[in-house]
Amino acid sequence: MINVKDLPVDVEEMRFWLNSYRELSDPPMPWSQLAKESGIALGTITTFAAGTYGARDGGSNVARKVFQFRQMVEAQTMRQSQLPTNPGYFDTRTSLRMMDLLEIAHSGRITVVGTGPGTGKTFTMDEYADRAASVWRATMSPATGSLLAMTKSVLAALGVEPRYLSKADAAAMVTTRISGRKGLLVIDEGNWLTLESIEQLRNWHDITGVGICIFGNEQLIQTIKTGPKRDQLARLLSRIANMHEQRTPLPEDVAAFCDAWGIEQPDIRRYLQNIALTPDSGGLRECKQLIEAATILAVAEDRGLSIADLRDAQRERATRWIRA
Repeated sequence: MINVKDLPVDVEEMRFWLNSYRELSDPPMPWSQLAKESGIALGTITTFAAGTYGARDGGSNVARKVFQFRQMVEAQTMRQSQLPTNPGYFDTRTSLRMMDLLEIAHSGRITVVGTGPGTGKTFTMDEYADRAASVWRATMSPATGSLLAMTKSVLAALGVEPRYLSKADAAAMVTTRISGRKGLLVIDEGNWLTLESIEQLRNWHDITGVGICIFGNEQLIQTIKTGPKRDQLARLLSRIANMHEQRTPLPEDVAAFCDAWGIEQPDIRRYLQNIALTPDSGGLRECKQLIEAATILAVAEDRGLSIADLRDAQRERATRWIRA
């Protein structure tokens, strides 16, 4: 990229590029979105693109901003083109187990999944939601673990616009929306839920028969099974049909990952397995990050991916402590 602060920029060329870029998507990108991405005010970018911008400089200043935006887009496109193709969802032994628990829950039961990072939770939840009808997913966080915040997150997942509601009214609205729909409520990051919130989930299940699958980390399982509040969660525990706990991906998961990403070299496959199976490494997510970073290093030197590239990439990441 170059600095065009003091260089002349062809206004017509930038106008043509801006309109062409917008029309790359089908339907064309909304002007409001393009304004946000480019950092150019909506009124300015629309009039510039239409050729009606009336500034004294003839639009040179806006053209420079468009040129800067174009450079950023082209640089990101070039970098993205160097990355290996992301295969999206693919079956692993762990993901198939999670699919089973989602299907069981969808039949009107409660299931719980507690796994470490990089085991495919997010991909599996997204894939199941694409396959099945009446699936509502709400993701928890430190800010949404309390009862009212959790309930509003569930309402948002149900397509209800957020508004001021009491706890009782919000919970009742959820009950009304899910009753009789034979749906599945998927709670992600469930380890952030308070006891009160967990009890509310059980209450919705008891009243409506809605299926509930709670995803979280290993702490979620321990809280339910052996935590200091396990006695208070006895009613939930008695309703859980199936529970799955797993700290790291399985060796078969890593093999499926390598196949999906087109990794054939035995040394790289062993390296990725060592990374993924190390607790607290980030699992398959870290493998993905390493492959992408290492590929950029290899492409820069116009050669194929090597184990040395992966080790170089690892030195710049939090997993540098792992000797793989």
